[in-house]
Amino acid sequence: MAQPIPAELEISKHVPIDDVPALNSYEEEEEVDHAYLAAPKQTRFLRGVLLQMILLGALSFVGPSLADAISGLGGGGLKDPDLANLAQALSSTMTCIVTLFGGPLINKIGIKTACVIASFAFFFTGSGYYVNLKYGIQVYLVIARVIVGGSNGFLYVAESTAMLSYPRFQDRGTYISIWSAMRNSGGIIGGAIILATNYKTSGAGAVSAATYLIFLGFEASGPIWAFLLSPTKKTRRPDGTKIPTSKEMTWKSELKALALHFRHPRTWIMAVPSFYSFFFLGTYSTFLATHFSVRARALASFLGPTGAVCTALLFGRFLNSKRISQKVKIWLGMTLVLVPQLASFIWVGIEWNKYPNKVALDYDLSRSTWAAAYLGQLLMHCSGFCFQVYLYWILATFSNDLKAASRIGGTFRAFECAGQATSFGLVSKYPRALKTFYFNASLIVPATIFMIILAKSVPETPAEVDDMVKGLDQVAEDEGVESKQ
Repeated sequence: MAQPIPAELEISKHVPIDDVPALNSYEEEEEVDHAYLAAPKQTRFLRGVLLQMILLGALSFVGPSLADAISGLGGGGLKDPDLANLAQALSSTMTCIVTLFGGPLINKIGIKTACVIASFAFFFTGSGYYVNLKYGIQVYLVIARVIVGGSNGFLYVAESTAMLSYPRFQDRGTYISIWSAMRNSGGIIGGAIILATNYKTSGAGAVSAATYLIFLGFEASGPIWAFLLSPTKKTRRPDGTKIPTSKEMTWKSELKALALHFRHPRTWIMAVPSFYSFFFLGTYSTFLATHFSVRARALASFLGPTGAVCTALLFGRFLNSKRISQKVKIWLGMTLVLVPQLASFIWVGIEWNKYPNKVALDYDLSRSTWAAAYLGQLLMHCSGFCFQVYLYWILATFSNDLKAASRIGGTFRAFECAGQATSFGLVSKYPRALKTFYFNASLIVPATIFMIILAKSVPETPAEVDDMVKGLDQVAEDEGVESKQ
């Protein structure tokens, strides 16, 4: 496959020559840390990429994953989904704002520090829903979700950066799927908790208040996993090599590099599938809240993540297969995630129109009716998380540089959160959310078109520098900045 035109040739037409700093340079080439390889197994494990991915998965487990489990109840488990959808829309908006500047933030403060900041806000999610359900204080739920949304922006960019740069390119499918599985395992446990505390409620309404208290206990453990992370400069791959990273830059240069990312065509090609990727969370969550009983929603919050874990691990093995060419994996992978989503839209659209009014479909009262209405949703949940794994894998094909990964990961998560904010914002105005569902379904067309364009631009091998701002990284010696990653 032909290499894309170097970004600096396009950029130089628009950037004054005085603004162009020195060429990219690396703090380390592919240098093997022999001291690490000679260290005890425990030390190698503590500093290894595998543990870092597990710890990032644990953070997602007790943070966003448990929040998704609550959201997976439909309307956050509340009797009226409108307030929960509004709170989620504001939360996603805050996350979008933070992730927009995530690249410079992560490059300056480091992955570990960003995760520590995020971990101290996890408990606001459970406490916000509990206080609203128990005492009817709606403003606290909204404020709590806004705080969590802002702090999650740090975690989203940090974990994206790690997944796009920590593993070697040929191993990224496996590591990304491990992270995705751990992220969804929080939903499995959260779903089990929800099901155990609400299995007797066969009608519509709100979940038990005890559900949120149990979640609070898990969320409070976030700082433990964050402090166990190794700084990037101490993290090593299995072969003992360090994580490739270009030299430190000033804030001014970081913002200039981010601006160049937003001026690069690939960013906006990536934006459409990113915006679409998790848009379904708002529409499908409201479908549950409107048409399913409490215990059916609780079961859904368990089955969805369970299915996502299984399919994401299998999909990761497929992406990591050495017996299949990269070209085949690109096009077959896209088919494997988008065709099931198209089928789900048709399936759920038919089922949704069967129930014009609020009902409480229940697996015990009418199993066949419940299954017919729910299985289309399960199909979307599984394929939706596989689509995210696929997007990460595609984006990782362009560059190996950690700082490039933070900028790419930040913009990717910003567009993803913008999609969620739009989705939850629209359904907060339409209790049945059917109009928003139709809009969601229509988005698969431009998402597919832009995914094809993005896939066609994949290079044979990843660049060793940030190819979107190639030639614009400052050399650390010129700035006197010491790496903090």
